[in-house]
Amino acid sequence: MKQQFSLRASVCLALATLASSSALAAGFQVNEHSANGLGRAMAGQAAKPENASILATNPAAIGVFKEAEFSASVSFIDPNVDINGTATYALGETSLPTDAASLSTSATEDDIADTAFVPGFFYTTPINEKFSAGVGVFTTYGLRSDYSDDFEALPFADEAEVKSVTFNPAISYKVNEQLMVGFGLNATYAEAEIGSGVSESLSFAFSALGSTVPAGASLFNLEGDDWGYGWNAGIFWQPTEMTNIALSHRAETKLELSGEVSSDLRAALNQDGSLDLNLAAITELAIDQKLNDQWSVQSSVTFTDWSTFQKLEANLESGDDFLIKEENFDDSWRASIGVTYILNDEITLRAGYAYDDGVVSVENRSLSIPDTDRHWFSGGMTYTMSEDTSIDLAYVFIDGREADIDKKRTIVEDAVPGADFTTTFVGTQSATAHILSVQMNTRF
Repeated sequence: MKQQFSLRASVCLALATLASSSALAAGFQVNEHSANGLGRAMAGQAAKPENASILATNPAAIGVFKEAEFSASVSFIDPNVDINGTATYALGETSLPTDAASLSTSATEDDIADTAFVPGFFYTTPINEKFSAGVGVFTTYGLRSDYSDDFEALPFADEAEVKSVTFNPAISYKVNEQLMVGFGLNATYAEAEIGSGVSESLSFAFSALGSTVPAGASLFNLEGDDWGYGWNAGIFWQPTEMTNIALSHRAETKLELSGEVSSDLRAALNQDGSLDLNLAAITELAIDQKLNDQWSVQSSVTFTDWSTFQKLEANLESGDDFLIKEENFDDSWRASIGVTYILNDEITLRAGYAYDDGVVSVENRSLSIPDTDRHWFSGGMTYTMSEDTSIDLAYVFIDGREADIDKKRTIVEDAVPGADFTTTFVGTQSATAHILSVQMNTRF
C-alpha cells in the first residue's frame, strides 16, 4: 500500500513537502501567499492587485491586468514554539504507588515546530476586453510539530504534520468599468500524519505493573492522503479612482485521508483506515484606499469557519471508529491594517499590523496543533528593476500570546487487562516566528 501511495503522489509530494508550515495562523492556516501582501501583514490583499499573486485571495481582481503576469514567491518561516508544563500519570482513579512518585514529572520542550519553505506560483492573462484567466499553485493549510523522545507528555503528542498544495485555475469577468467578478476551482492534495507515543514515565508505570513497554513505543500513528475539491469566488469593485473594495470567499474543502493506522500497544488498531479532515472556508472583506499619488492605506477583516473542525477520528477498515482527540475548534477572525508608500519609480515601501484570533479554549488547546492569539508586525518593499519586472521583499514578526493548556486522556494497553492509565498535562505554550519572503514578478 505504501508503494502504491508513493507512485501515485510522487510529483505532488515534491511540492507539498515545501508547503508544510507550523501553525502560525488560526488553526493550521497558512497565509504566506505573496511577499508584497506579507509586507503589510496581508492587509487589503483581496482589494490590491499589484501582481499575479492576487489570484490566491481574489480571482475577480486578476481582470485588472492588461498583460500576462507571472509571480513566483518563496517564504522562509522560522518558528519558535515552546511547551512548559507537568505530566501526571495515574492508574484508574488511584495514583500509582509511592515508589512510582516520579510519574508526576516536568514536561518541557523547546522549538517543537520546524522551519519551512512555502512557495507559490501564479500566472494570469487577459483573454479579451471582458475575460481574464489564471492559475495558481500554493498552499492555504499546513503544520508540523515534532517532539523529542524524552518529552514526558508524548501520550498527548509526538508528531503531527499536514502538508497540502492547491491547484487553482480561475476566471474573471468585467461587468463594467467599476465591477469585476471572479470564480475559481480548487484541487487540493493533502497528506497528513499524526501520532502519540510512550514517554519514559509511562514506560516506568507499565513496568511497575509487570509489563514491558519501551519508551518511544507508539500509542497510535495514522498517516494518509487524499485529493479534495472546492471553489473560490470574489468581487472587485472600484467605486472611485481612489478606492478599491473586495469581497472573496474560499469554500471548505473536504478530505478523506486514506492510509494506515498502527499501534505498538493495541493490536486491534493495526489495519487500514481513513481520517476525515475539513479545510475551513475563508471569507475576506478588504479595502484599498489611496490618499494621494504616493500614500495608500489597506485593511482587511477575515473570517475562517473553523467550527467545522471538531474531532480527529480514524475510521478503521473493520468498521470501528477510533477517536484520536477532540479538537472543538471555534470560528476565528483576523483583522489587519497596512500602509503603502510609493517612494519613487523604483521603490515602494510597505508596513502592516494584524491581530489573529486563536481557535481554541484552554481545555481544547492541543499539544499537537498549538494555537493561540497572535500579533503580526511586518514591513516590506518592492524594487522595480524594469518596466516589466519587479522584486518584492518582506519581513514579518509574529508574537503569540502565552496560553494555558490543560489536557487529560486515558491510555489502554492490551497486554495488561485493566491497566488503563489516566494522564494529565497542565502547562503553557508560547510562540514567536520570523518570516522572510521574496517574490519575482514579471509581465509579458
